Amino acid sequence: MPNIYAYGFTGPEAEYFVSSNYTPGPGPQSPISHEGRRSRAHRREATWCGENTPRSPPRTGSTKPTLSPRASTDATSVDQDELRHKALEAGIPSDYSLKNWDPNERPIILLGSVFDANSLGEWVFNWTKYHHGRTHEATRTAGGLWELLIELSSKLKRARDFFDSIRNVENREIVEDFMESGERLWHKLKNLLKCCEEYMWSGARRVNSPKYQEGKTKVQMGKQSGAEFVDAMFNGEKEWEKTERLMRGMATWCQRFQVNCEDILKRPDA
Repeated sequence: MPNIYAYGFTGPEAEYFVSSNYTPGPGPQSPISHEGRRSRAHRREATWCGENTPRSPPRTGSTKPTLSPRASTDATSVDQDELRHKALEAGIPSDYSLKNWDPNERPIILLGSVFDANSLGEWVFNWTKYHHGRTHEATRTAGGLWELLIELSSKLKRARDFFDSIRNVENREIVEDFMESGERLWHKLKNLLKCCEEYMWSGARRVNSPKYQEGKTKVQMGKQSGAEFVDAMFNGEKEWEKTERLMRGMATWCQRFQVNCEDILKRPDA
């Protein structure tokens, strides 16, 4: 099997942890913390009324994603009518949870909850750390995926924002080609999430759920379902092959974008 744990790290002993002053936000029923740390006072609710996410461990000299500036999506700082309006414009159903979505970023749908690239990577990382442990190699790989998602999303956004300002025809063609190939990677991400969702549903169905509506069983998301999702994503016998191809594709795309497009976007009128 290829080296699956090399993304975004500087050496074989590198670990991926976020900084000690940063508290991850919850995703759809994020895992409970078993590390004995206090939860923050103003934590957002999980999509399925799940438990709080664990506080991330202190940074230990490792590489972490460079988080792009993002608006807070807490209910106290975002106008809910405006948020719902943006969701409607993006074609998001009215009953979907928007608590993990920065409306200034591109939406990603996962089981009735809306994420952006940053919050999705964060959610996958938290569940992988919960399921495998914070020092496990799969957790480091999830950190690398988080970093690549942020980088792909931010570069695509910059290309879209500055494309109309590019005057040189050849430069426009270069950036347009990268935008098209980036969109193909985005489509592969959606396909991967859909595949992993099936394992998540399978895990949820194995959980004893309360009865409702004439004996029918209500499917609830819990520990088993979240663990099934990340296990499928990084398990060599499940969806790891798709995950690896996506990560390699994103890493290559971002490197080539840096070389071919950054100077064009810095001086679009050249």
